Amino acid sequence: MAATAQRSATINLIRTFYGARRGLVLVLLTGLVACHQAADKPAPPPVRELSAADVLTAQPRRVTDSLPFTGTLNALVSSVVSAEVDGKVLDVRVREGERVKKGQILAHLDNQVSLEGVSEQEAQFANTQSRLQLARVKLEKQRELYQKGFISKFAFDELASDFDVKAGELKAQQSQLVRAKKTLSDSVLRAPINGVVYERKINPGEQAQRNSSLFSIADLSVLEVTATIPSQLMGRIKLGMQGQFHTEGDANRYSGRVVRLNPVALSGTRSFAVYLRVDNHDGRLRAGQFVQGGIALSEEDRYVALPLSAVRDLDDQPWVMTVEAGRLVRHRVTIHLRSELQRMAAVSGVSPGQTVLSGSLLGLKPSDAVRLPDKP
Repeated sequence: MAATAQRSATINLIRTFYGARRGLVLVLLTGLVACHQAADKPAPPPVRELSAADVLTAQPRRVTDSLPFTGTLNALVSSVVSAEVDGKVLDVRVREGERVKKGQILAHLDNQVSLEGVSEQEAQFANTQSRLQLARVKLEKQRELYQKGFISKFAFDELASDFDVKAGELKAQQSQLVRAKKTLSDSVLRAPINGVVYERKINPGEQAQRNSSLFSIADLSVLEVTATIPSQLMGRIKLGMQGQFHTEGDANRYSGRVVRLNPVALSGTRSFAVYLRVDNHDGRLRAGQFVQGGIALSEEDRYVALPLSAVRDLDDQPWVMTVEAGRLVRHRVTIHLRSELQRMAAVSGVSPGQTVLSGSLLGLKPSDAVRLPDKP
């Protein structure tokens, strides 16, 4: 009996061991199947982080279609001061870059000879004036005698002719005195206009030659841009049109107005000169600067303005990518005005305030999940 009981206990122990082992195997198999099913399930797509440079907020803005041009700034009013007489330079009172007013003294030339010439002419004028006065007295006396019949008409006419000759001599002497004074005044060089001295060619002690250029002055308060326009585009330019431009090394934009059109093409270029008047009373612009800009042909401010880089298929069926509820959405747009100079387009199909991709981002397509940058 004891042996039978012992054998039964052993059999039960063996059954328990194999049962537990089978359960463990089932647990392991279940885990492997679950892992395999999880591996087969596709992972959700990653969310693309966008930077502040990748997006923009659509807003209405003025877009201008412009005709591009290049040109040079020139002073509207300028003057060259030349020597009217020969003479040694005594002093020079201005230098390049200094502002001068009309009538301001620029330099003095040696005027000793001119002074002596004026003194000589003044003396001769005084003598001639005295002789004329004496001739007038004599003529009046002879007129009384002629009226009383004491002298002949021939004698009276001779005295009258002598008086007329002396009056002519006085007038000629007066002209010579004026000319001598003009020569004296020419020894003092004065500014003919308000402006800036941009060239000076003399120094004290040097000899100035008659008609030689000594100073150059320009009034920079009003400038003109001489723009060069191709002949096939001249028909679109009208007087009064506004132009925008910038200079080399200066990001600021300046404006001018078309005031003249040259009807004759520039030799050898088949291009025409167009002149834009520029107000420069603040003195920020300089004559001689090279400029680039555009003349406004048409403007539009009723629609959203987007950079051309944000519009896909620009010349075919334009569309843009917006961000809505964390995903990219494709929107067809209509281009109403396109500005190559501004690199902007006035479009409809996008509402103000919508978030738009500012350019093409590699790997992104409609319905992709994206995350906008945090607002500062």
